[in-house]
Amino acid sequence: MNVGKDWKAALICYFAEGARKRGDMLGVEVEHFILDNVSGMSVPYSGEKGVRRILRELMDRYPGARALPDDDFFGFGVPDFTITLEPAAQLEISIAPMESVERIGRIYREFRETLAGVLSGFGFSAVNAGVQPNSPVSGLELIPKRRYALMDAYFREIGTGGMEMMRGTASLQVSLDYHSEEDFRSKMQAAYFYGPVLKMFCDNSASFQGEALKTCLKRTDIWRRVDKSRCGIVPGVFSETFGFSNYADFLGEMPPIFLKEGGDILPTGHKTVREFFEGRDISGEELTHIISMAFPDVRLKQFIEIRHADSVPENRMLAYCALIKGLFYGKDGLPYARERIRGGRLSEDDIRRAEDGLMLRGWQASVYGEPAVDLAKRMLDMARGSLPEDERKFLDPFYDELC
Repeated sequence: MNVGKDWKAALICYFAEGARKRGDMLGVEVEHFILDNVSGMSVPYSGEKGVRRILRELMDRYPGARALPDDDFFGFGVPDFTITLEPAAQLEISIAPMESVERIGRIYREFRETLAGVLSGFGFSAVNAGVQPNSPVSGLELIPKRRYALMDAYFREIGTGGMEMMRGTASLQVSLDYHSEEDFRSKMQAAYFYGPVLKMFCDNSASFQGEALKTCLKRTDIWRRVDKSRCGIVPGVFSETFGFSNYADFLGEMPPIFLKEGGDILPTGHKTVREFFEGRDISGEELTHIISMAFPDVRLKQFIEIRHADSVPENRMLAYCALIKGLFYGKDGLPYARERIRGGRLSEDDIRRAEDGLMLRGWQASVYGEPAVDLAKRMLDMARGSLPEDERKFLDPFYDELC
């Protein structure tokens, strides 16, 4: 069914409809590598002891769970969360939006205990890491989804990081609500301003494909080499007038990679969204597909998705959730970011330079002309000052890291 608007008007309307006030809600997604306990190698989707079978046994532990509507079996849902698979069978839990960091932790902890009970029977474990620790990514199979085969082929033409990204990365993503276009602008810009330090707090990549890493932020390095048209920093994000229209323009210059035609999923080559949809209406399915095919560090759907973090263990995941909640829903985090962005005339290149420094020197680096540790401590203190007293404890792992 067509939405009855041209592509850009439809996107702007969609984003405007996402504005809502419903409390300080956080949506959380955590991806995991499933590894063999003996070899340390990644477990494939297929096979007698593959992730597909693991998913089936995991689903059986949740009475009333419903399988996702796919041709094959790629996940299931229950009221508090959904389980899905990333391209090389990385297992993801998507927790429904919650106000309470404590409740997020309880849901995740109970899920991990249930998952561990299933995996132990196979001799496997679920591992939090930003990149594939042991297996060569070139040998990892993709799950049998047509979209992933098309993405894989496309990214091989565009950059050098597509194979590594799809098969060898796992992340922690936290989503926020926005209640107006101005609030969206403020949160989007703050998410990029704080981004380098947020990445450093959740840097969780000690080795990649069996080799020890000598630098930090390996997952960022991989994403930088995937596709500049859809990854990294949204162009013009620090403009004082940045809004839904600008994000729609960003999507418009991005090739959609594939679209559905009739019952088939067909590649669209290098033609951009703007070129493909100029002069024609766009369907609701096409609209959500376009939005889902953009992978910037901070993504707009009908919420703001902060994509900076590696997959990290529970204590650091909850610290990250608490930090995001305190900074973005509290009284100090957004004004401070706005002041630094405007006063320092912050640019997209400043973000990249900050990341470059952290990659080489870790916490010894400078960010925006000051020690990274100083900005990190200020972020923690601002968040702590805005969190409920019973949630401040979740920040302790990050404070400990800086001591």
